[in-house]
Amino acid sequence: MANLHCLTSPNPAFHAHCHSNMIAMPPTPFQFPPTFEPTHEAPAAVGNSPAGSGSADDAYGGRMVMAEDERRRRRMVSNRESARRSRMRKQRQLTELWAQVSRLRGDNRLLLDDLNRALRGCADARRESARLRDEKAELAKKLEQLLRSATATEKAAAAAAAASGDRTCSSEPCNNTSADTSE
Repeated sequence: MANLHCLTSPNPAFHAHCHSNMIAMPPTPFQFPPTFEPTHEAPAAVGNSPAGSGSADDAYGGRMVMAEDERRRRRMVSNRESARRSRMRKQRQLTELWAQVSRLRGDNRLLLDDLNRALRGCADARRESARLRDEKAELAKKLEQLLRSATATEKAAAAAAAASGDRTCSSEPCNNTSADTSE
């Protein structure tokens, strides 16, 4: 508390009051004297004080304003740099997306070519299948006609042999051996 006298105002009544309280009373937190009324005024701007006044409040206020201006300037520089990085990142992303679009269009073109080739191959296979199906049907008809004519020929030969009275051999081999021929 002994050092508090440096912080007091030059008002002698206030100074005497503080020193009398310090001696008579044990140390207590700082209290305003009854004659002192604190004001709630805003600090004066840097440009409002007369030039060359050199008061401590003006210097402190000036440092505060300068520090605030410096913070504002740094923040503006930081924001500009952040915005520049953001624009660069967006430009890079846009470039990458255009490259991806180009690559995907190329891939799409290749896939469409493959699809068209496969569709042409499928159409060719269907035509070949239809041709082979028609050929099979034609060959089946010919086979049926040949089988009918072979059956008809066999029946006619069997009928002719029965009419002539000859013994006809069936599809089994004949074992006709006569005794006349063996002597």
